[in-house]
Amino acid sequence: MESTFTITVHPSTDIWRKPHKTNSFNAPTHALLSKPIPLKSLHGARLTFIAPWTTRCDHGGLLLHLTRSGSTDRWLKTGIEFYQGNTYLSTVSTLTYSDWSITPPASKNPRTTIEVRREADELGSSLWVCELVLGKDGDVLSRQPLREVTWFFAEEEGWEVAVSAMAARPAKEEDVEGQKNLTVNFDGVVVNVNA
Repeated sequence: MESTFTITVHPSTDIWRKPHKTNSFNAPTHALLSKPIPLKSLHGARLTFIAPWTTRCDHGGLLLHLTRSGSTDRWLKTGIEFYQGNTYLSTVSTLTYSDWSITPPASKNPRTTIEVRREADELGSSLWVCELVLGKDGDVLSRQPLREVTWFFAEEEGWEVAVSAMAARPAKEEDVEGQKNLTVNFDGVVVNVNA
């Protein structure tokens, strides 16, 4: 697994499913594991990234892509999204169709660290999405919860998950502000799985 890498993305790319006309999955990704793993093996993942976000809905971060033979793909993507002139922490959860949530980042650092992790309690297992605020030496100063995705581990049998970094620029080329392509720089990759 590479420790640092970049993804350069062109306009008109996205990962988004909205009824009844939109089913996009053409954004570039960078695998953080050599191949998909059984969903029941995934415990968590995190990465850090930075980019010059300029155009509405520019985004990048972490992608968990679920597949199972005979089933429609599912996914979760989370990271930064540029919306209404500001950067937000963004999470898109797609079971049948995509839903979207945004919140201002807790950290003022332009480098963002996102973590997803399996958590279980008396009600069952969920996938929690958090922003990590890191100190200068990389230690976790705080973990800001962003979203609990309750469906993520509900049907594990037969499902595999690909863990990737991703970036997208949904805007058409004529609507891009600044450089045509967006380059996102990644590091700090951690993926926790069962052996």
